[in-house]
Amino acid sequence: MSQEFDLSALKDSLGGGKLKALVVCLSHSWGGLEQVAANDAFDAGACGLDVKVMCLEGTPIHEAVAHRKEVSALPLNFRPRDYFDFRLKAELARLFTEGVNLVHTHQTSLLGSIIPWVWWHPRVSVIASRHIMNNHDKRNFFHRAIYRRLDSLVVMSQTLRRNVLDTHPLRDRQVKVINLGLDFTKFDPDKVNPAPVRARWKADDDTTVIGLVGRIDPAKGQASFIKAAAGLMKNFHSGEKLKFVMVGEETLGRASVHLNELKEMVQQFRLEESVIFDGYQKNIPEIMSAFDILVMPSRQEAFGLVAIEAMAMECPVVISSGGSAAEIVGNEEYGLLVYPNDAFDLQRQLRKLLDNPQLRREMGLKGRAHVRASYDRRMRLMRTLEVYERSIRRRGNL
Repeated sequence: MSQEFDLSALKDSLGGGKLKALVVCLSHSWGGLEQVAANDAFDAGACGLDVKVMCLEGTPIHEAVAHRKEVSALPLNFRPRDYFDFRLKAELARLFTEGVNLVHTHQTSLLGSIIPWVWWHPRVSVIASRHIMNNHDKRNFFHRAIYRRLDSLVVMSQTLRRNVLDTHPLRDRQVKVINLGLDFTKFDPDKVNPAPVRARWKADDDTTVIGLVGRIDPAKGQASFIKAAAGLMKNFHSGEKLKFVMVGEETLGRASVHLNELKEMVQQFRLEESVIFDGYQKNIPEIMSAFDILVMPSRQEAFGLVAIEAMAMECPVVISSGGSAAEIVGNEEYGLLVYPNDAFDLQRQLRKLLDNPQLRREMGLKGRAHVRASYDRRMRLMRTLEVYERSIRRRGNL
């Protein structure tokens, strides 16, 4: 490990019981937010630090952390209200008595039920991570009181940082940018074999596979993806073989008919032989390596985790503009941009890549180099622990 990623000093500073962290993620889903929260907790715990994860009982994140040695799971059998939840107050009071001195919530909506009880514990640090863009002004009296007690707000991009500073009662020094990070021992195209995955999709070496990974939801743009697929198949070039693969499932525990609507669209366009619904998959490095192109046509994303996962596997990406898209693809050096909800623009950009295999190869190589330089999981851990250390030091715990 290079000096840049030398964690020994931070481990020594925070270890020995000086940091007792509570990571809070009370979500029913298992998506990017939940994976980031779990992985951050695992990485901190793997350093020998005392990390507990508060989650909802029986949820995917509970299942993910329940048997991990790096952390302790603290499942709740109730969903706290966003403001002044007295059952959560009792849980926090018990944890503070046991020595917890830092709370890190991955849902800013819970600050209204965390901060009021922390006011009486001045030595407890509070960190929040915001994973989505904010579209309304929170610079009112209530939020000023809440955010004044917040030690740091962590965001994953400069775009999101500007957004929260424009809409929240936060001081510049409170908002920290910590890029998302990947484990490049797993996201390595030389270490995975995409052949079995492509065989499951009935995609031979001459087939170009265009993929989409994400929760089945209208906001994720699967309908635009199918419409773009229909346009490409209607005007496909002689000898061209295409497959369109959607990886993901609907939100657990939430009634939805969108998946059925998408399947009906496929039938209407007569794309049954070309479009594949592959459900939820855990082997994301193999999935990304099996794609020839990844698309992310979401209406709005604060940051596209799946985009950098694809880029790490040398897969070129086509993603919706807005949010942090420009930070991901640069000046379209590492991927192409499309207008959100615009199937024709998506079709146009896909045709550009389909007609230029050399551009796809170059974009894939440049994309991996860019991701390796900017989105290393070890660097994310370093930056996170630095925020923890400064916070508990300021609160007199070091």
